[in-house]
Amino acid sequence: MGSAGDLGVIIALIGVLSGVAIVGAAFAGAYFFGKSKGQRESLTGSRDPELSARIARIEQIVEATSIEIERISEGQRFTSRLLAEKNKIGS
Repeated sequence: MGSAGDLGVIIALIGVLSGVAIVGAAFAGAYFFGKSKGQRESLTGSRDPELSARIARIEQIVEATSIEIERISEGQRFTSRLLAEKNKIGS
């Protein structure tokens, strides 16, 4: 049936797709949680400077995390491409 190279490509593809699904679900959850929390905060109307500083730090952390996730995704795409090329050469 399939060779070991085919299995490697399938495993890499599953890894990339599951990574994308996890990131998408995380961003969707953060969006909806943040949206509802933002609506609640707008009703209270309080502006705490300490809270603003904390939110700014959280935004920086989220941005740094998204950059690292993109680097991981790029590495997975590179690995998938190498496995696909290895499979073509081995055939």
